[in-house]
Amino acid sequence: MPAAPVPSPAQQAPAGQEAPPPDAEEELELEDDIVVTGNRTPRGSVIGDIKPEVVLSGRDIRAYGASDIGELLEELSPLIGSIQGRESGSPVVLLSGRRISSFREIRDLPPEAIQRVDILPEEVALKYGYRADQKVVNIVLRRRFNAVTAEVETNLATDGGRQVHEADLNYLRLGNGSRFSVDGEYTRSNPLFETERELANADPNRTLLAASDAAKLNATYNRTILGNVSATLSGELEGANTLAGLGSASDGQPLRRDARTRTGSLNYALNGDLARWRWSLDGGYTRDWSTTRTDRDYGTAVRRDRASSVTELFQSEATLSGSIVDLPAGALTATLKTGVSLRDLHSESRRADLLSSTDLSRDQANGQANVDLPVFRDGPIGALSFNVNGAVDQLSDFGTLGAVGYGFNWRPAEAIRLIGSVTHEEGAPTIQQLGNPTIVTPNVRVFDLTTGQTVDATTVEGGNPSLLADRRRVLKLGLTAKPISGTDLTLLVNYTDSRIDNPIASFPTATPESEAAFPDRFDRDAAGTLIRIDNRPVNFDSSRQRQIRWGLNWSEELEAPPPTGPDGQPLTPEQIEERRSEFRERFRQERGSGTSESGVRIGGPRAFPGGGPRGFGGGGFGGGRAGRVQLSAFHTWRLEDTITIRPGVPELDLLNGSAVGARGGQPRHEIQFNAGYNRSGIGIRLNGTWESGTTILANPGGASSPEDLAFGSLFTANLRIFADLSQQRSLVQKAPFFRGSRLTLAINNVFNQRLDVRDATGAVPIGYQPALLDPLGRSVKVSFRKLFF
Repeated sequence: MPAAPVPSPAQQAPAGQEAPPPDAEEELELEDDIVVTGNRTPRGSVIGDIKPEVVLSGRDIRAYGASDIGELLEELSPLIGSIQGRESGSPVVLLSGRRISSFREIRDLPPEAIQRVDILPEEVALKYGYRADQKVVNIVLRRRFNAVTAEVETNLATDGGRQVHEADLNYLRLGNGSRFSVDGEYTRSNPLFETERELANADPNRTLLAASDAAKLNATYNRTILGNVSATLSGELEGANTLAGLGSASDGQPLRRDARTRTGSLNYALNGDLARWRWSLDGGYTRDWSTTRTDRDYGTAVRRDRASSVTELFQSEATLSGSIVDLPAGALTATLKTGVSLRDLHSESRRADLLSSTDLSRDQANGQANVDLPVFRDGPIGALSFNVNGAVDQLSDFGTLGAVGYGFNWRPAEAIRLIGSVTHEEGAPTIQQLGNPTIVTPNVRVFDLTTGQTVDATTVEGGNPSLLADRRRVLKLGLTAKPISGTDLTLLVNYTDSRIDNPIASFPTATPESEAAFPDRFDRDAAGTLIRIDNRPVNFDSSRQRQIRWGLNWSEELEAPPPTGPDGQPLTPEQIEERRSEFRERFRQERGSGTSESGVRIGGPRAFPGGGPRGFGGGGFGGGRAGRVQLSAFHTWRLEDTITIRPGVPELDLLNGSAVGARGGQPRHEIQFNAGYNRSGIGIRLNGTWESGTTILANPGGASSPEDLAFGSLFTANLRIFADLSQQRSLVQKAPFFRGSRLTLAINNVFNQRLDVRDATGAVPIGYQPALLDPLGRSVKVSFRKLFF
């Protein structure tokens, strides 16, 4: 947490008396001021010649006001989201340019322990044995850090009814080439019932949001072994219990669903160097248990169905990256990866007197290779390199699947970089998509587009053992530009074109098109009323998406107030430089030398851009008295999004009246933004998303119908205000406990906006009441967080 901007030890010491060395908070500020000299690569950088799209310093990171790395990545989502992969846009996360055992290893670490974050394009993932469909986030931790972080928070819905309480405790120690962390977290959520919202036909026994209790405990230990091998061992236990109300039985008895999940994992990672090659070995074991009990009304009695599953995964991957030969334009480099995984799934469902069980296993061996060929270093067209990559997966249940890709990296000018890639790959369904237990849920509100009615239908969820592997081709062109020298402004433009055969998807919403393609998935009574839908995943025939995503990221450090001495008077330039020199010298002595093995050193006057640490205008954590302002904004423009469900069935155009989900078609335009201002310990952050409206047409391409639905545009904004109490001098002097603490007020969905859905007459269908689509609405969260050094 930010430290109070009190006078530095050098300022406080009487004349002729030696000042004490920098304390823990001062040292964090000093590390932020380290500058890179010459052309050396910053400590912890990724391999290869692709530079980061965005680099965030420690001050930038703390200005986000995030509680842990997981929350920080949520704040960075406009910058790290990908539009070309099958992993829902989640990034590959590296630690100091190395693979990690799993994201759990660093997810709960405090952002104060981070020195730098690099955000890189998807192509960098190939250099670490991943596929080029996820952006890369490289996190560089400080060399030394030792603190306990405690946080408590409560979250309340302003419309009432829902409360969420959370407590978290974390310990992290960095130093002497080792890392140790322990984190524990508990969350309790109260239920939200239909009667607590303005809903037609509300059932007092049906919940909109289930009650839950969740707990998590994890630990990680890292140290250097065998001279130069970084070894990491991490483990986690996690569990959650949920209780949902499903409505009332015919005799008024409440129907409930009780679910319990447990997860245990143990992961490892080894990283080292061998001559010009960098190697890693990582993997682990994960076991998931889940049990779901669901009440069903049989008319004469209520009986309980039971579904359970146990999933086990063991996996291990070895990666080798390095230079093959030096060429005039640079080194020819390669990355080789091989891995194995063993998956087992046992699921069981009991409905009435019927018992069904599934036992699936998948043994998988894979290999991947990527080669980067430099063509020009600084030629007439700038710097240019090409890459080619391929992968083979051997699956016990799907045979051999392959992938091949190729691309280029071109820097025609120092401030401009263009990247292009093409990937062809095959992907098998997950073992869960194939074998999850069957779960039947009664009394689910469904809008039937065929009849224009909202009905309470029974839905079926679970796995589908008949799924096929998909085949996809993805083309990407990307541009990164820094148009104004001397500023932290970055412009990003990405175009993707994706074509998929046999795409795997959740079952589409109830439309005449989906019912014509999958008639066996719908059950109707004699009057034609929909009574049951089978929502288990299916293969479509094909799909195509084309889109452009462009935007900017900008940040600027604000000028600090003039530094003052212990007497409150402004310091002269000579006094400022004298105190800077004292701090630098003591920092060198504490480290043992002025230059580290990674080639960074304490700089000259540039080393303290805010006027120096703490008493010189730097001002503790969170960006200090100097302050920062930051803005990122991205626009996604979907040019095409179509699906062919089956041959002979009309194509679904998700941008023009078709849909595969209950919340309408695909918005053609989407804008994400994130803005922040931080100064003197007070931070304000505003982020939001706007999506254009969509429609669901009963007869796409034909005449309008009374069953047509219009989904309005939706804008949601979230506001967060946080105060670094350490920088409030008078408060800390009166109550030293508040040193290293932060108070946060967050308002999610500030304007309490919900999706507005209307039929052809302008009425809101019962199944699309706003509180059904977004039960929570606006919520207010208050949290208190403290670091104990």
